[in-house]
Parts: sequence; C-alpha cells; structure tokens
Amino acid sequence: MDLAEKEFREAWKIIVDKEMIPVRRKSERELFMQLANGTYIECRSEENPDQLIGEGLDLIVLAEAARLKHRTWDQYLRPALADRRGAALLTSTPRGFNWFFDFFNRGQEGHPDQEPGWQSWQIPSRRNPLLDDAEIAEAKRTSTPEAFSQEWEANFISYGGLVFPEFTNEVHVRSHIYNPFLETQLWIDPGTAAPYCVLLVQITPDEDIHVLGEIYRTGRTSADIIEEVQDPEKWGSYVLDNFGRPRSDLVVTIDKAAAEAAGTWRLNGYNAGGEKPTIKKGIEVHHNFLKDPYRSTETEVVPKLTFDPTCTNAIKEYGTYHYPDEIRKRIETNPTEVPVDVDNHAMDAIRYGLYNKWPELFNEDRKHVEVEYMDYEDIDPGIGARVSLGEY
Repeated sequence: MDLAEKEFREAWKIIVDKEMIPVRRKSERELFMQLANGTYIECRSEENPDQLIGEGLDLIVLAEAARLKHRTWDQYLRPALADRRGAALLTSTPRGFNWFFDFFNRGQEGHPDQEPGWQSWQIPSRRNPLLDDAEIAEAKRTSTPEAFSQEWEANFISYGGLVFPEFTNEVHVRSHIYNPFLETQLWIDPGTAAPYCVLLVQITPDEDIHVLGEIYRTGRTSADIIEEVQDPEKWGSYVLDNFGRPRSDLVVTIDKAAAEAAGTWRLNGYNAGGEKPTIKKGIEVHHNFLKDPYRSTETEVVPKLTFDPTCTNAIKEYGTYHYPDEIRKRIETNPTEVPVDVDNHAMDAIRYGLYNKWPELFNEDRKHVEVEYMDYEDIDPGIGARVSLGEY
C-alpha cells in the first residue's frame, strides 16, 4: 500500500464509514469520491504524475511532501493550480535541506526568503496531545540524536554523521539587533571560488555570542567584501567611526595564513589577523558554545551561541557539516577523523573567532611571530632628516 492509498483510507473512514459528509459516488478501489455538492476527492501517486496534466485543481494536499521530487511540484502540481487559482497544503516530516526546506522558509515571518501568500509551521511531537510524554522520552533514549531531532522534533537536519547534532532552529536561532554597548567583531573565512564568509558578531559581558548577520559571497575579492561591509545600508554604522574610518576597537579575525585577504583588510585600516586551531579542538569548543555545560540540563539546552534568522547560510551549514559517511560507525573510536571539507565556511569562521577570542579554552600553544623593530635611521641614517617636520 503506497502513501497515497494510506491517505485515502483515512479520508474514506471519516467521510464514508462515519458518514460525516454526504457522498454521491465513490470507489475505494479507484481512490475516488464525489461528494453531494459536486466536489471530487482523488488520491494520486507520484509514480504516475502524468495523470495530473490538464486538470485544474482547487486544492492539493501533499502528504510527506519532503519525500517527493521537486520536479513533480514544478512540472505537474503547481501548473494544475494555476487555472483555478488553487491552494496547496504541504505536510511532511523534514528530510534534510531539500526543496521542502526552501518552501518552509517562504512562510516564515521575517525570513529573507519569505514570500507573500505563504505560511509555514513547525510542530514537534511533544505538542501532539495524543502522544504520551513517556513515549517521547523513550524515543529520545533509544534513537540516534539525528533521528530524534528530525522525526520527533521536526528539525531540518542532514544525515551522514552531523558534527553538531545539538543545533536546532528552535534553540539557536533568535532575532538580534545591534547593541552599541557590546563588543563587536568580524569573524572571517575568506574565499574566492569558495564562498567568502563574514559574520558580524557581538559578545555580551556574560560571553554569550550573538551573530547578527552574515555576508556569504562567491567570486568576490576582499576589496569587494569590504565595500559591502562598509555600505551604510549594511554594516557601515557598526564598523566605521564618525569620520568614516574603521573603528579602533573593532576586531577582525581572519586567518593570517590567507595573507592576501588579511593584508587587504589591514591596508583598509582594520585591526585584522589571527591564528587558527586544529579542527578537532575547534569542534570540541564549538560544542560547548552550542550547549553551555554549566547552564544546560538533561531536558533543556541553554546556548551561548545564537544566530539571527537572516544568517541563512550559517544556519544551513549546521545541517550539512558532517563526517564522511564511511566513518560514521567508528567516529567515536577514531578521534583523528575530521569532517568533510565542504560547505563549512561559517563553521571555519566561528572556529577562528572562538580561538582568537578565548585561546585559553583550547589548551593549545598559540604560535607567536616575533617582530623586530628598528629606528628609521638604522635602515638609512639620512631618513630621519627627510621625514623631519622641521623647526617651529
């Protein structure tokens, strides 16, 4: 019995068996009902979507929509709603960051991808009055963190050994506004062919981290990114002083190994630089900011790191940053394994930022570069006279 037939059986029980709505014609075998008012109810399967071509529909209900192919919606279902200006209801357990995730964001108020006429809701199993709390608790004990997060908490995640399975939109995504009294930093993972990621970060006196916004661009130079950062419509008022120069108290953390990028930021007047820790140690510290070990309990996650909803790429990376599939079963016993090095630009920016803000958390010897200073006259005895301001 496929999913379409299962859904039809439920409708049949309510409409026909319980006689809640008068029916003119019906066929349980053909998955068809015509109500007394002329309304037709039919169940179709994705296995044969061609049967929808040419039909105008008032309403489509897609059960477990995330399991369907995107082209089924684009080529068959959406056009069928056009003639009658019909509506659609898409219900599903999440299945990673696929097209259903993008559709969900269209209905989220305040989301950058929000569109008029769309609404979406995320309803975890604990809000189902028919489910017992003990049943949910048992499922949490006996399920993997990924499975419980997706199947019971309705979170969008990506399977494959997530690096940060504790991250959820419900806990770690919160609206933030700029506070001029908080410490402000830019955490950067530069790229050209790969995305160039800049996170606008504020740190509270309690050392909680608020990520207010992101720049996530491909094919841009550091000069392009700096121009965008300084745009008055972007972050210009946050990073520049009253004279239009980079604020002296603004810290820009960028891996100094990316010499050209770091140099460009410094040439533009920014206090830019930094070191990077090992990936393994960075992940360990990152975990403690997603779930504060001192304030969290078995039933409540208290984060020290949260993101504004506009940080769509950083948020999405938490659902895609994963260990290689072939090592999932042995990751706990082989600590040398590292995550797949793809779609991790915000993750790297956070790792750099955490290390350079709180190096003591990493228990690693930071590399120091000794700089030798000398007077101008040590280089050229005559230079002092040439740069003299003269007598007054």
